Amino acid sequence: MDSNLLNQLSNVDRDRLKSGFADESRKLAICKHPNIVQVIDTFEEGDLKCMVMEYIQGDNLAKIVQPRGFLPAKEALDYIQQIGKALIAVHKQGFLHRDVKPENIILRAGTHQVVLINFDLARRFVDNPVSSRGNWVDKFTPIELYSNSPRQQARRKPWTDIYSLAATLYFLLTGKQPESAIERQDNNKRLIPPNELNDKISDRVNQAILHAMELEPDKRPETVEHWLKELGLNTASLSLPKLLWTQPLWARILEIMGIVALFAALISGIKDGTDLFKDWFHKPAPPTQQTPSSSTQPQNR
Repeated sequence: MDSNLLNQLSNVDRDRLKSGFADESRKLAICKHPNIVQVIDTFEEGDLKCMVMEYIQGDNLAKIVQPRGFLPAKEALDYIQQIGKALIAVHKQGFLHRDVKPENIILRAGTHQVVLINFDLARRFVDNPVSSRGNWVDKFTPIELYSNSPRQQARRKPWTDIYSLAATLYFLLTGKQPESAIERQDNNKRLIPPNELNDKISDRVNQAILHAMELEPDKRPETVEHWLKELGLNTASLSLPKLLWTQPLWARILEIMGIVALFAALISGIKDGTDLFKDWFHKPAPPTQQTPSSSTQPQNR
């Protein structure tokens, strides 16, 4: 937490903010997911609460889109699906991210895996102007995050992150930031449908984005699962800790070699077991009976 922010708060608000930050840090620490930045440690430094998080090597999606103009639908939807599943895990812990945007999604170097960073944990706890967004306009922020009034706080639910995730998909597919929620509300600015900027966007994806970016929160999809289904994406989570294609090349090679070795061992074991089975249970053929001959028959005397 910023010490300048703490100094502007009353003692009661400061204590409540620090306590809330510690509580949310613990929640984030147990929220294990391959697409969520991991908490390594939490500690106090003087009057400050500190949290150590893993370092993610790679570029954020804003930097990746910039030189390319926009991303193909398949690639963009893959990233959104990964972050959507991360948000499902976050929401199950009972809190929101509140700051989903391309700058806060990093593509892990050497993989196709994206990781969600920079959780906006502190804003939830203090009804104070210094902790709100104030006059700062962010194109990915829903209207209910521009004020800390009790009414707006009550409207913050999973659909809050869904708005920001849809705005992120809007940017990935068009290379343009959408019109801000505050401009749309206060100045009646039009949200340009994304397929007007990129005619390769399907009607299904276009409508899903517009639905999730409704100004009124209760008009948006209620859960990330519902919205991913609107996009035609799978919401089931795989049990593997890391998918093969999300790992660096050297790790993928080792994985493949391990799988090949495992199959070889299984095949060898099956063959050896079959031979052993034959040795144990195979009945020997009965001895061949010899035809009686004159040399073996008793002599008559």
